[in-house]
Order: sequence, then structure tokens, then C-alpha cells
Amino acid sequence: MQNRGIAKSLSIASLVALLAALALSGLVVERIIAAMWQWYKFAGQLDPGHINLSLSTGLFFSSLVVATFGFSLCIRHLAKRLAATRAVAWSSWAMYVALGAAASYWLLGLSVLNVWRA
Repeated sequence: MQNRGIAKSLSIASLVALLAALALSGLVVERIIAAMWQWYKFAGQLDPGHINLSLSTGLFFSSLVVATFGFSLCIRHLAKRLAATRAVAWSSWAMYVALGAAASYWLLGLSVLNVWRA
């Protein structure tokens, strides 16, 4: 009976981690859309449009992603030990989404569509 309660708690925690990862990826998607719009709006001009990303904001964002990933990893490990399949699935997806968000942010930062701001 107690395992069922723990499995439910792990499912809730893994869902929270997945929602946090999706929220973080939503921020990256917004910046990608802004970069594509700037590129489209200024295509063919001498000075193409750029977006501005801040290095300090990028580091803060990355720390949130790492925290989300670490939390999801811990939840996944505990859920595997208790055979809570829903929690394993949601925490795995949270890890994938967090990794994708971090990779997308830094790839956008390294692209020609970005100008770093201090």
C-alpha cells in the first residue's frame, strides 16, 4: 500500500519536472521564432536582423535546465526501483526535453542569427 502512495508521488513529481522542462523549452522556441522573423524581415538587406541573447541569462537558463534534468534523473532512478512506469516515462521525457532546450539555446547562441549582449 505504501508503494502505491510513493509511486503516485513520483508520478506527480515527474509530471512537474516534465512541465518545467516544457516551460523552459517554450522560452527557447520563442527565441527561435524571433530569430527566424528577424532573418525573414531583413533578408536581402546589407545588415541582416539579429536577436540579442545575454550570456548571463544563458548561464541562468542553463542552470535551470541542469536542475530540471538532475531532478528528473533522480525521479527516474527512484521510479525504476519501484517499477512506477508512468513516472519513469514522464521523467525520461523531461530529461529529453531539457537536453533539447539546452542544446537549442546554445546552438541559437552560436548561430549567425544572434549577437551576444553583455
